Amino acid sequence: MSNCTNSGQNNTNQNQNDPNNVTLFVLQALKQEGIDHIFLVPGTTLAPFLPNFSKAGISAIVTAHEAGAAFMADGFARARGGFGVCMGIGGPGITNMITAISAAYFDRSPVLVVGGVIESEWQGDGAFQDASPTGIDEREILRPITVWAERVPLAEKVGDFLQKAIRAMLGVENRPAFISIPRDIQQKPVPAKAYKPLRLQEPARILDQKAVKQLPDILRQATRITILAGNGCVRSGAGEEIQKFAKKYSIPIVTTLRAKGAISEDHPLSFGFYGSGGSLQANKVVMGWKTDNNKIEIPNAEVLLVLGATLNQNNTYSWNKDFVPSQSLVRVDINPNIVSGKNYQETFINGDVKELFHWLHKHENLFDANLKASKPQREEWLQTIRQTPYYDYLETQTSDTVPMHPAQVIAELRKAAPRNTAIVADSGAHTFFVGHYWKSYAPNECLTLTTSGPMGYGVALGVGAKFARPLQPCVAVVGDGGMLMHGIEIQTAARYKVPLIVVVINNSGLGNVYIHVEDEGPKALELTELPTHNWVDFARSLGGDGIVVEYPDKLAEAFKCAFASNVPFVVDARCCLNAKLPNEPSGTPAA
Repeated sequence: MSNCTNSGQNNTNQNQNDPNNVTLFVLQALKQEGIDHIFLVPGTTLAPFLPNFSKAGISAIVTAHEAGAAFMADGFARARGGFGVCMGIGGPGITNMITAISAAYFDRSPVLVVGGVIESEWQGDGAFQDASPTGIDEREILRPITVWAERVPLAEKVGDFLQKAIRAMLGVENRPAFISIPRDIQQKPVPAKAYKPLRLQEPARILDQKAVKQLPDILRQATRITILAGNGCVRSGAGEEIQKFAKKYSIPIVTTLRAKGAISEDHPLSFGFYGSGGSLQANKVVMGWKTDNNKIEIPNAEVLLVLGATLNQNNTYSWNKDFVPSQSLVRVDINPNIVSGKNYQETFINGDVKELFHWLHKHENLFDANLKASKPQREEWLQTIRQTPYYDYLETQTSDTVPMHPAQVIAELRKAAPRNTAIVADSGAHTFFVGHYWKSYAPNECLTLTTSGPMGYGVALGVGAKFARPLQPCVAVVGDGGMLMHGIEIQTAARYKVPLIVVVINNSGLGNVYIHVEDEGPKALELTELPTHNWVDFARSLGGDGIVVEYPDKLAEAFKCAFASNVPFVVDARCCLNAKLPNEPSGTPAA
C-alpha cells in the first residue's frame, strides 16, 4: 500500500462527481458561449474542474506557467475574434498572471480569468494560499486591470455572476474580467436552471449623432485627407466600409502597429503602418516630408481621421509635432474616456467605426461633390509619395553580413511564408523590424502587445493563436531575452502537437536596451549582454525541433523546413546586436 496521500483531499469533495455541480455548469456555459479551449495550470483549488472538461466538450490546455496560460488566452481571443479563458489557483496562480492580464487590459482584449480559491469556511484563518482579505485578495489586485472582479458567494448565483463577467468583458469595449469561485462552492449542486448564452460578439453600434454632424464640414474644406486605422476598426469589422470610402475619394489609409493588416497592405490605398518603425510612405501621408534644411518637399495631411486608436506614444510617432494635421484632427472611439495624449486639439466623435461609415454613406450628399472635386489633387499628392522609398535602408534586406541583420531575417521570412501566415511579434527591437519589413494582408494576422509591451509573451500568444486557428500558419518572432522569460511554453506546444514556428532573433543581448543605452558607456552596455544559448537544443529537449542559422544564404532552406514541420520548430537566427532600428525618431523607446 502506498504511503503517499493526497494533501488536497478533504471532506468537501463528496459532491465533486455530482452531474449538476458548479464546475460542470460553468464549463458547459462557457462551451455554449463558444469556448472550446481553456488554458490553465492545475492546482488543488481547481481540482473539482479537472474531471469535467471532457464532459463539457472543452479541451484543457495545461501550460508551463500561469502567465503562459493568460497570454495564450489573449492570443486565442485576438486570433478568434471572441474571448479567451484562463484559469489559475488563488494567490500565486492569479498573481503570476498579472502582467498578461494588464497587457490585455491596456490593449482592450477580452480575457476571462477564472480563479479557484480555498473553502469559504477557511478564509481569514491563515490557511495555505488564502486569497481572502487577510491573505492575498486577488480581487483587489485585479480590479485596476479588469472591468469586473468578483467572487461567487453561493452556488445558485454562479450563472448570474458568469453572465455579469461576460457582459462587462464584452461591453462597449473589450477588457479582461475575473470571477473567483471557492472550492466548496465549486462542488455544490446547481439548482436546475438552464444557462442562456449571451454570445455578445457583435460590437456596440453607437454613434454620437450630434458630434458626427461636424464631420462633413471638415471634409468639405480639405484636399489632403488621411485615415489612421486602429484596432477599433478591426473590432468593429469596418474594413470593407473604410476601403469603399477610401477608394471612392482616393484617401490614403495607414494603420497603427496593432491594427497592421486591418486593410490589406497590398491594397492600392494602403501605405502600411504609421509611427516608430512604420513605412516611410505611411509617415509621409500623415506628416509630409521636409529636407534637412526644413524645406517642404511633400505637404502633410490637412485632415487626419484617427479611427479606433488612442493617441499614445507609439501611435503618434513619439508625439511628433508633425503628427498634427494642418486643419483638423478628428478622432472616433467607442470609449469617450480614453486619453487622447499630449492635449491634442481634436474633434472627438464617440462611436463605433463601422457605424460612422454607415452614417457617412447616408449623408454623403453633404460632402460628396467637394471630395470628388479635390480627388485629382489628392491622387497627385499620393503619386508623389509612391515614388519615394517604402522601406528604410533597403540594402539590409539583401546583405551578406555576419552576424545577420534582423531586417534580412524578416524579409526572408515574409518571402517563405504563405500569404495568410499570422505573425506574433514579441517585445524588443525585433518588434520594429517585423512592423517595417513584414506585410500583413488581413485583420488579426499581426499580433502584438503594443501598449504595455511586456517581454516574453511571443511563444505563448502564438500557441493561443494556433489553437484558435489550427489550420493557419503562425510564426512567433522572439528575442533571446524574451525566450529566457517564457520560452518554456514551447513545451506546451510540443505536448499538444502545435506546429508553431518560433524565429529567435538571437543577438546575445537585450537588443532594444543596447541600442538605447549606447550613449551611457561600456558599463551600461555590458549589462545588456546575454550568454549565447542554442535555442534549437532547448526546443529539442522539450519535444520540438529546429535549425541554427548563421549565414543569410541558409535562411530560405531553414524557413522551408519550418513551414513543413509538424512539431514546434525554432529557427535560431544569429543576428547582430547593434542593428539600427528602421524609421525611428530620436529617443523613442521600442516596444
